Amino acid sequence: MHKDTYVYKCHNCGHSTNIGIFLKDHDEMLHKQWVMERFGKKNDTRPVAQQNFTFEPPKFKSNILARYPKAQDSELCVDYLTKRQIPKKWWKDFYFVEKSQSLSSINYKYNKRVLGNDPRLVLPFFDRQNNLIGITGRALNDSQLRYLTLRFDEEKPLIFNLDKVDFNQPLYVVEGPIDSLFLPNCIAVGGSDFSKVTNEISKSGSTLIFDNEPRNKEIIKKMRSMGDQGYKVCVWPETIKEKDINDMVLNKIPSIVDVINNNTRQGLELSLAINNWSKV
Repeated sequence: MHKDTYVYKCHNCGHSTNIGIFLKDHDEMLHKQWVMERFGKKNDTRPVAQQNFTFEPPKFKSNILARYPKAQDSELCVDYLTKRQIPKKWWKDFYFVEKSQSLSSINYKYNKRVLGNDPRLVLPFFDRQNNLIGITGRALNDSQLRYLTLRFDEEKPLIFNLDKVDFNQPLYVVEGPIDSLFLPNCIAVGGSDFSKVTNEISKSGSTLIFDNEPRNKEIIKKMRSMGDQGYKVCVWPETIKEKDINDMVLNKIPSIVDVINNNTRQGLELSLAINNWSKV
């Protein structure tokens, strides 16, 4: 019997007929039940409730990185961390990949991406709930692509160190994740786009610290923009020649936190300070 047309055929004698006629000829009671059931199905116009399915983006716990060696167990990483004078208390939080292509297996988005074969120091990004939302890998060779960043959750801003800071204490915000390791209670936006912190931190309890680039028109524009929104911004004094905080540490600039605090401005004072600092 064909399930859609209800045509019945005997393959022994070749006789074929409608299933309704077949039932009527052989079992009148069963035929009546079949008619009632089929009539009900055809004429049931009651609306069927639509089901709405929601899918949450996958959350990646920290142990997904356990497949990779810890940075402190890699000679290449230890050499780099030592050279950059990164405090040892952070080493345990980082990982090492011999070939960056191996990172493609962490998330389906990157399964077919060419990520290269450079050895990298891997810094994970977690949200406040300790979910892994991205990583950045610092090349440990002379690769032209110094930083490789992979983002796993497009719904959340990619901010480094969110899982470790105390939001009830004064907060510092810098550009680079490595720079954040030298300041107390510090997060990093992974670039110069500080607008991503607007929904994460308070204006009154935070200080934004851009790299020291007085000839960079884009940086100056962004500093003004964040200042116009009411944020406090550090404007580096002329005595500081280094571009970022890690360079300041390497050149033994004393009391970097004090330098930042003493040169943080807001409102009209900030606007005037940027004018004096700018070289464009």
